[in-house]
This record gives sequence, structure tokens and C-alpha cells, in this order.
Amino acid sequence: MSDSIEWLGGHCFEKPMGGPGMRGGVSLTAVRGLPAEDLLRRLGAGDDRIGVRAHYRDFDPLSVDDPWTPCMYGTSGEWSYVLEDSGVCAWYQHWADGNGSVLPRDGEEFVCLYANAAVQPSWLFYAPGDGGLLHTEFRHSLAGPAPAGDSDRTRRLDSRMRSNGAVWPDPGEFPSREAWRAFVEQSSAGLHAAVWRSAGEHTGLTIPRDAVETGGLPVALLVDPFM
Repeated sequence: MSDSIEWLGGHCFEKPMGGPGMRGGVSLTAVRGLPAEDLLRRLGAGDDRIGVRAHYRDFDPLSVDDPWTPCMYGTSGEWSYVLEDSGVCAWYQHWADGNGSVLPRDGEEFVCLYANAAVQPSWLFYAPGDGGLLHTEFRHSLAGPAPAGDSDRTRRLDSRMRSNGAVWPDPGEFPSREAWRAFVEQSSAGLHAAVWRSAGEHTGLTIPRDAVETGGLPVALLVDPFM
């Protein structure tokens, strides 16, 4: 199966698998240059909940009494990433609650794709590593008045999103919104797939699809952000 992350967006509105792995409603948090264990700690995992030497499919939720939520994690090149299921995104919830400890540090390239499939809107967060944090709803451009909006890395991601149809077109770019939607459906199986595709192409992130769907990646436990 493909290791592209586009499929995670293409299936985001499917119900969670209810099986050993993840497929629908998955959210991604990733940082370049940060060890996976440090990313997990930043998201609220205690040291006793990291490196439990088990795969996601082997985790028994009844084995813990505390309000923990399981996640998968791994590395891809210089990137560490965390995947969460069922519409949960610990990083987003900490950010929304004003917890500044989860914000990317200077020099850290960061991306978070929060499907938020049950409620909407879906959110894209990006830090290019040489400026502040940008965020936008799916369908919208990342470009903005903040200094980070002028960074070369941000402009490249924004350009890739536009070429993949992940941004509402400018007037005259397509003859109609329907023509734009048809282009997105033909090239990327929908808007969410186009956003995930753009983020994957920009960062170089690859995630083994078979391991995600079968629960073959390592499991860690994060503090449930909703508890």
C-alpha cells in the first residue's frame, strides 16, 4: 500500500474502523528535528506511558483506569509524528485551551492536520521553523500579514496547496466553483485529500498505510484532552 499521507485525508469522513488500527477521522501532529519521545511528552504523555513496547493493536483500553487516550507514533526522515483517532487531536485541544507549552519552538518546522470530522471546520496549522505559527481552515490560504506568512517555506506550501486544488480559487482561475470541485475530486479525491497531499509533498512525510490500518505502529498514551 502507498506510504503517501493523502489517503488519510481521503478517508477522513469514514467512521473509525472499530478494529486494530486507524482509518477515518485521523489527525496528525508532526515536528521536524524533535525526537518522538519529546513530541509525546509535549502532548501530555508521562514517561511511564511512553515506550510501553506494544503495538497499537495490542493495547487494551481496559488495562488503564486513568483518562488516557491511545495514539500511534513514528518517525519519517527527520520528522516525528503522532496519529490520533476518532476526531481527537491533543495538540489542538491544548492550543485551544491556551497551553503555550505545546507551541513549536524557534527552529522547529511543525504541521498539524486536525480532521475534526464530526464538528468541522478542519484545521491546518503550520510553523515554517523561521517564524510564528500560522493556521487556517481547510479551503483557505496560509498567506497572511504575520511575518511567518512571508517565509519561503510557507509560500511553497501555499503554492502547493493551490496547485493541488486545496484552496478556494481566485476569481477567474476556474469558470465556476463546480469546476473547481470537479478538479479537486479528479486529482485528489476531495478537499481533505488535497490538503493532506499538499502537506505530505511539502514536508516529505511518509507514513506506512498498512501499519496504520492494522495497528502495527507503536502505541503511547496521552492525557485525554477532553477530561
